[in-house]
Amino acid sequence: MQANRIDLSLALKFALREMRGGLSGFYIFLSCIALGVAAIAAVNSVSDAVNAGIAERGREILAADIRFERDNEALVGDELAYVEGLGTMSQSVTMRSMTRLPDGSDQSLAEVKAVDGLYPLYGTVISDPAMPLDAALSRNDDGRFGVLVAPLLAERLGLAAGDTLLLGNAELRVSGTLEQEPDSLSEGFAFAPRILISRDALEASGLVQLGSLAEYAYRVRLPASAPDPNAVKTAAEEALPDAGWSVRVSDRAAPALSENVDRLSEFLTLVGLATLITGGVGIANAVSAYLESRRRAIAAFKCLGAPASMVVAIYFLQIMLVALIGILAGLVFGAIIPLIALPLLSSLLEIAIPAAVFPLALLIAALFGLLTAIAFAIL
Repeated sequence: MQANRIDLSLALKFALREMRGGLSGFYIFLSCIALGVAAIAAVNSVSDAVNAGIAERGREILAADIRFERDNEALVGDELAYVEGLGTMSQSVTMRSMTRLPDGSDQSLAEVKAVDGLYPLYGTVISDPAMPLDAALSRNDDGRFGVLVAPLLAERLGLAAGDTLLLGNAELRVSGTLEQEPDSLSEGFAFAPRILISRDALEASGLVQLGSLAEYAYRVRLPASAPDPNAVKTAAEEALPDAGWSVRVSDRAAPALSENVDRLSEFLTLVGLATLITGGVGIANAVSAYLESRRRAIAAFKCLGAPASMVVAIYFLQIMLVALIGILAGLVFGAIIPLIALPLLSSLLEIAIPAAVFPLALLIAALFGLLTAIAFAIL
């Protein structure tokens, strides 16, 4: 055996032979590696799953292929004509206002969303009791417009179907509760419970006046022959650079949620790395204790003429094999944990999140675990 050459196959053979006695002394090592890898794998898998769910249901979350928004000023003239020319367009107005009971006994702030007859272009509004949206928001014989109220607002004001709710100058008939709004995720954070009314009801309320704080949204369903929504967005921004609108497409339907998920993922990944690094002390101690217990075997290798590099290779490979066992255990738990957590997230976010294994998330976790094991064991 040459001193300047390491026979890796022979080193691996000796390493495997040394491991025939089991993993005694490596349980702390294994638990430190497995815990950190599982945390990183689970966090990144959940993040990838949420983003995949948002991308998969982008049209329903946005209720359109592309949406134009402008604050406090409706589109008119060439701007409105341009958006109308892109495809089927649905308009809505969102603002905050106080709602109150007819006898004046109670009132509450509400997020008012006024929609037209084409809303939503994708997805479905679900109410309780179930009914078509146009029927829920229509004006009945007594002159009251229909309204769907969020369950929280109905509970707060003690509202039931058929009751009257005042909004500005308009009397609204409570048709039911708003159980699901397809584009609620894309609307961002709501400061108050939602109520859904028609554009005619908003006009009757007299709330939209000069200086009113309102957000005007124009949702467009593109024809089948239209180019990619991102190309439509780019063309619109180039055609009307001074329109002052924000444009969102279906593959970025809920950017605020995606950014929050990514930030949380990065934070929890750092927590997982901290776990790995903290566990690195345990790894170093476990490796040190193990090598101390193998002094006689190491001396035997030296007596038989094994160079120092061969002895280092034997025990390094052995420790890496143990690390791989811990990493594999962590990856298994990291893949299973999201499958348990995703149904709960799906119900909270009201989107279908695919239950799947995300190889990139697992690969990143395995890489972090391997590098940590090498860094704390090599010395």
